[in-house]
Amino acid sequence: MNNNFIVIGRITRDLELRYTKDHKAVLELPLAISNGKDDTTFLNVSVFGTIAETINKFCKKGDLLGVKGIIKNNNYEDKNGNKHYEYRFLAERVSFLQMKKEDKKEEEKKEVEIPNSYKTEYDNINSDIKIDDSMLPF
Repeated sequence: MNNNFIVIGRITRDLELRYTKDHKAVLELPLAISNGKDDTTFLNVSVFGTIAETINKFCKKGDLLGVKGIIKNNNYEDKNGNKHYEYRFLAERVSFLQMKKEDKKEEEKKEVEIPNSYKTEYDNINSDIKIDDSMLPF
């Protein structure tokens, strides 16, 4: 029997990469998974190692990810003797599906005027170019 899950969801908050005592990267990936109109499931997926570091480096709140992994029991008894039954979702594979579209204002800020000192003779590429037979190599 397989114990797999596959979900597609958006990151719901800024990511925080942590490291274990053994220097292994750990990332809790908070996802919002749409189940249809006005119905969303929120799920935390644990990601480890280089996958965690890569997600932390390239992804941000609002990005759409596809995640495949396994579900593990996390059952325990607290110090008062109360039993707790939880599930942990552990990522085995993560796919980057779509980056969040930036604000139009942000895009406008990225447009930069090129100073004249950087302009080249190719800026006038649409002007007429005159070629005569002596310029042809054949």
